[in-house]
Amino acid sequence: MIERIFQSIPEGRLSEADQQSFLVSLGWSRGATWNDLLRSRRVLIISEAGAGKTFECRSQARLLSDAGEPAFFVELAGLAKGELRSLLDDEEEARLDAWLSSQSDVATFFLDSIDELQLSLGSFERALKRFKKGIGSQLGRARIVITTRPIAFDEELVRGLLPVPPVSSTESNEEAFAKIAMRTEKKQQNSNRDEEVADWRTVALMPLSDAQIVDFARGQGVESPAALLNDLQRRNAQEFARRPQDLIELCADWREHKRIRTHHDQVAANVRIKLQPRDDRSEAAELSVDRALEGASRLALAMLARAV
Repeated sequence: MIERIFQSIPEGRLSEADQQSFLVSLGWSRGATWNDLLRSRRVLIISEAGAGKTFECRSQARLLSDAGEPAFFVELAGLAKGELRSLLDDEEEARLDAWLSSQSDVATFFLDSIDELQLSLGSFERALKRFKKGIGSQLGRARIVITTRPIAFDEELVRGLLPVPPVSSTESNEEAFAKIAMRTEKKQQNSNRDEEVADWRTVALMPLSDAQIVDFARGQGVESPAALLNDLQRRNAQEFARRPQDLIELCADWREHKRIRTHHDQVAANVRIKLQPRDDRSEAAELSVDRALEGASRLALAMLARAV
C-alpha cells in the first residue's frame, strides 16, 4: 500500500486545493503522513475527485479497527438523510456503544463526502449536526477526519459545529489528548520532531509523485513501470497519471498498447473515464458513456460560444 502524502494548505489558497497544478507546486517534501495527521483532533482533507480520499479514509478506518481501536467510516451524504446509527452495522453499533460508555478511549470518525453532488450547503450542515447528536457530549474524545470541498464556508461550519472542547486540567490540550491516544503517542515516541501538535489541520491529499506512480503501476501489473514513467515524462503527460483513478485506466491501456498514446488520445480517454458511471454509488438514471460524451460536448461548445 502506497503511503500517501498530505500538505497543509497555505492561508488564502483554500479554493485552489483541488487543482492538481497548485498541489504539484507545493512539492512532496516535508509533507505529512497519516501518522502525523492522526495526532490532531480535527482534520479537514480537501482534494479533487478521484484523488483517493475515500480509499484512504476507508483504509485507515479498517487499519484502526483491526488494531482494536474504535474507528468508523461514515458517508456524509448518508448522514444528511439519516441518523448516525442507521448507517452502522450491528458490529459497528456495538463498538460505538462500547466507546460511548468507556469514558476514556478516543474514537476516530472518518466523515467522507464520497457523493459530493448530493451535498448542498444545507445537507452538509444537517449531516454534521446529526453526527454531533449521534455521539452525544463526547466531542472531547472524538478524533474527526472530514473530506470536504474547497469552500471556506464548509471549513467555518465544521469549526463551529464540531469544536475541540477545552481540557479542564492543568495539562495542555495536546498533552491530554496524547495520553488518551496511546497509539499515536507510541508511534511518535521515537520521532525527533518536537513541534507542537495542532488541534486543527486543513490539508490536501497530494497527487501521486513520480516514485509513487512507479509503485502504483507495479501494483497494477505493469511489467516495466519505469518505462511507463519515462514515456509519461517524454510526452510531458504526468498530469494524466497523478490521480489513482486515472492511473488505473492508464495502466490498463499501457498493458494493452505498451506505450503512452498521443496527447489527443490521452485527453479523449481521460474525458471518457470521468464520464463513466461510478461503481461505488447508485446513479440517479442510466446513462451510457456515449450519451454522456455527447452531452458534455454540447455543454463545452455552449461554454466556448459564450466565452467568444
